[in-house]
Amino acid sequence: MSLKKKATKGSIWTSLTRTGINVVDFLVYAYLARVLTLEEFGLAGFCFLFIEFANTLVNAGVNQNLVQRDKWEDRYAASTMTFVAGMGLVVVIGILGIGAPIAYYSYSELAAWVVASLAPITLVTSLQVVVSGKLLREFKNKQMGVAKFCATLISATTIVILAEIGYGLWALIIGKLVNAVIQYLLLIYVAKFKPYFHFNRDDNKELIRFCLPLFGMTVMNFLHRKASNLFTGIVLGPASFALLAAAHKGELVINQVTMSSINTMVVPSFSRVEDKTKLGGLYVKMVSITAIIVLPIFLGLAAIADPFITVAFGEKFAPSAEFMTISAFGMIPSVVAWFLPNLLIANGKTKEAFNLTLLNIVSSVFVAGATIWFGVKIMLISVVVSAFVLLPVRLWIVDRHIRISKTDLFKAIFPSIFASLSMFTFLILIKERLATYLSNDIFLLVGLVALGGVTFVLVLFLFFGKFAVATSKELKSLLSKKAKK
Repeated sequence: MSLKKKATKGSIWTSLTRTGINVVDFLVYAYLARVLTLEEFGLAGFCFLFIEFANTLVNAGVNQNLVQRDKWEDRYAASTMTFVAGMGLVVVIGILGIGAPIAYYSYSELAAWVVASLAPITLVTSLQVVVSGKLLREFKNKQMGVAKFCATLISATTIVILAEIGYGLWALIIGKLVNAVIQYLLLIYVAKFKPYFHFNRDDNKELIRFCLPLFGMTVMNFLHRKASNLFTGIVLGPASFALLAAAHKGELVINQVTMSSINTMVVPSFSRVEDKTKLGGLYVKMVSITAIIVLPIFLGLAAIADPFITVAFGEKFAPSAEFMTISAFGMIPSVVAWFLPNLLIANGKTKEAFNLTLLNIVSSVFVAGATIWFGVKIMLISVVVSAFVLLPVRLWIVDRHIRISKTDLFKAIFPSIFASLSMFTFLILIKERLATYLSNDIFLLVGLVALGGVTFVLVLFLFFGKFAVATSKELKSLLSKKAKK
């Protein structure tokens, strides 16, 4: 099997297992939302942010370094593991010595104990990094994905059992610790790798040279993704954090399932274009395909947020519905901007791609930090508005290097936006009336989803028939090529 086929097969397995993990994680999340109080739920989520950040620090660029090397060397791997484990230990000490006291004085003694209890996850994660790199290098995405999925299932079972017998918040903490340990053991098993520690200064210098440029970007990407949650937890407290996290959870799962799958199909297409003058046209085509898949899902979710939140998380999370509706509209500029950095990279403009990403990160962090003092709603509106405002700037930056026809781009995305907004409007108008006939929220949710899907398709084919047919053929062709590979 060729390297291209191995990589393609690996990316498919990564998408499938990631989807399975996200679904299980969502179900556990929904279960705990009913078991825990808002304060407990928000406190746990906020503490997990710091552990997630710590895991980001110990993993920045290490996998990429191991994958891109000319050949695998056990000595270099052992030296890398020693270095990363050392970093993990330092970070854990930092969490215990700095993070826990901050949690104590900022929140409560319980928060300090939660942070301290979660700290070992970072050390276990640091030990996983080299093993994961070996599996990725050998295109064992299937084995790695299955191992992570099995660990997720064991963790989910542990959480539910412990929660049912009264462990409350600690059921989640113990479950996450179990997940980290089981995942590490399974990865070692499937990788056929016997870890050992070895120190080599030259190896560590090589690793640092490679990872250091990626470190800053990794940190900034984390801040970009978590800025709104982080500021909410710090300024408004755990209850507000819980409400915002619930609003983002459904969107996050859908985003990971849809966009990660789309990424495996479209992003490699940019690198395979030999005539770089055609990159702009390919980008427009990919935006068109992405928009017709993603926008109706997210704007549909925005319209049915009320019953969705109630069914998924319970009545106490009802305020999250408004947050979900606002956030969903941010997907419109995101669809257009999603592939822009990849477009620049494919044209060899890595510096420009970095600047583009940096602009996106700085703007979102600044806006979220400046507006959270006025409440979660105002912050979310501001973040979405800023994304629309900055979109022309991002396009201008790319257009300086790669010609993108604004007319073609408008024609490519307008039908999906129009049909999605029409569906959104129809669902908003009919939602209350339909609720009088379907008193059960689950039935109401199913009915709205069905009506939304039918409405989107009808509007799309009624007003943009040629576009719908052409895009459907493009998507079918893309999927068939993917399947053959």
